Amino acid sequence: MQQKSTKQLLLPYTLIALVLVAWFGNFLYALGSPLGGLKQYSPALVAGAMIAYVLIHGAARYGPALIQEFILVVFAISWTFETVSIVTGIPFGNYHYTDQMAPFLGHVPVFVLPAYGIMGYASWSLATLILGQGEVRLDAVGLRWVPVLAACLMVIWDLSMDPLRATVEGRWIWTDGGVHFGVPKLNYLGWFVVTWLMFRVFALRLQTARLPASLSAPFSVRTSVQSALIWWTVPTLYLAFAVEYLVNPLVGHGVLATLVLDGAVVSVQDVYVGVAWLCALTMVPLALLGMLCIWWPSLIRSRLGKGYLVAAISGRMKRSSRQNSLT
Repeated sequence: MQQKSTKQLLLPYTLIALVLVAWFGNFLYALGSPLGGLKQYSPALVAGAMIAYVLIHGAARYGPALIQEFILVVFAISWTFETVSIVTGIPFGNYHYTDQMAPFLGHVPVFVLPAYGIMGYASWSLATLILGQGEVRLDAVGLRWVPVLAACLMVIWDLSMDPLRATVEGRWIWTDGGVHFGVPKLNYLGWFVVTWLMFRVFALRLQTARLPASLSAPFSVRTSVQSALIWWTVPTLYLAFAVEYLVNPLVGHGVLATLVLDGAVVSVQDVYVGVAWLCALTMVPLALLGMLCIWWPSLIRSRLGKGYLVAAISGRMKRSSRQNSLT
């Protein structure tokens, strides 16, 4: 019993340490020159910390079996649709990966799958936080809207990530180019559909899963310091991806480099600045919204993890019902 409570006590600090490592690794990646060692080795630091976070946080919240199912669902769906799109151009558009992304599993780089899993879990967790879905099983509102919001969070991340990895670094090539820094609009529509499918499958699985009675205690109550710290790591993990995008323009490695986009010569620095502004206006506010849902006392409406947004909607519905009954 003492061993379990010690493990629970250390959980938030372990997660915070892993998030800080991820932040540091992405900061090093931004500092690194295009062909330098930091660009080559810092991704391993980031990936190691984030994979450990997903496994530890996921096991604490859902149990080892369910977090493994989440990873399998994400891997299977992402690999299938990546393969189909590379061959047919649907649903993401016409593209192919370069040798920078080796090794491959069929047409798909092996390292793409953990990226889906890590950001998928970060987006899912942030969506459950914002919508007040602290319990393992989602309520009717969560079952419908958590997959939608989580998919939107994935697309918002890809709006900043894809131009850097594809257009600037050449890790994959968009055959026909595109209006968003060389990336086609179809890619983002495909991302939404595919990631929504991942999250929807997992959401439905949660409704039928057999769960231990004691599972998820630190997550269902957000009034203690310990549970607040655990939840705090969710938006900060999502924000860890933004560190590189925000730092890139300040470092200036792309100042003298140029790209040809839609027949026009564009500075890499202009791409860095555009992506940084986009990230600052999308990913950052959403992460801050997640933090507000934890720390602002008026946003924590009950000891059962019902979030402010859901409680506010419910309150308006009740007030409207009372007014109708009086009239």
